[in-house]
Amino acid sequence: MYIRKPAVAGSFYPGNPEQLQKQISDYLEAAGPLSGEFKNDIIMGIISPHAGYIYSGPVAAYGYNYFAQSSYERFIVIAPSHRGRFNGISVIPEGLYRTPLGDVEIDSDLGRRLEKRDFFSFIKEAHESEHSLEVQIPFLQVVKSGACIVPLVIGTTDPELCRTIGKTIADEIKSSGKEYGIIISTDLSHYHPYNEAVKKDSDFIIALESFDENRVADVVCSGRSEACGEGAVLTGMSLAGELGAKRIKTVKYANSGDTAGSKDQVVGYLSALILG
Repeated sequence: MYIRKPAVAGSFYPGNPEQLQKQISDYLEAAGPLSGEFKNDIIMGIISPHAGYIYSGPVAAYGYNYFAQSSYERFIVIAPSHRGRFNGISVIPEGLYRTPLGDVEIDSDLGRRLEKRDFFSFIKEAHESEHSLEVQIPFLQVVKSGACIVPLVIGTTDPELCRTIGKTIADEIKSSGKEYGIIISTDLSHYHPYNEAVKKDSDFIIALESFDENRVADVVCSGRSEACGEGAVLTGMSLAGELGAKRIKTVKYANSGDTAGSKDQVVGYLSALILG
């Protein structure tokens, strides 16, 4: 059985289970009570950052607070590759995903079926040191104990390919007859002065909330904004749209200058809801 072992425990987040549980619980509590703004919406997924917890954890908590109230027991997690590009998406088809909080079961039914589809394969190297997916899992374990996941690391930012991959995931979910929450992993601008970063990130958020994949691709490709998880975002938007999502709403934005870093060079983070 394949077990994806922790790669960034002790660096991006605490390696000690008790400390990790407390840190996440504190972030969730600090994010506060849920807004009644979305009481008539179906929360289909979240977009969440993936830096070290002291930087992006306070932002990630906003989205995960909403998932704590959901009925989902299965989750699609889409994250970008920081270890090189490849043509398609890597799925762990079966096994366990391990964190200091324990093992999370991989949904082998959907994972195996996806592995057989075009542009899907299991590239072990794409997962073994990838932090952008790993840092989502402890948050998920705290808010949805016992959930299972389909871990996906995408190696492309090509809009058409991302759209095709998203539709493929949606087709397989529909065929399964099961419901899946969606988790998309991305950070925003990197290493700009505070005010410049806020402007770049604001432009990205406007494009994202338009729920138009072409606008998101354009704002990043043009250099007006940055998102290291562009491919994950485009794929997740395609997937969500195929499943009936209607809009995306940002519930928290901040950057590392607001959390634990200086304002000279910051990294941007958002937490957003995918709504049906």
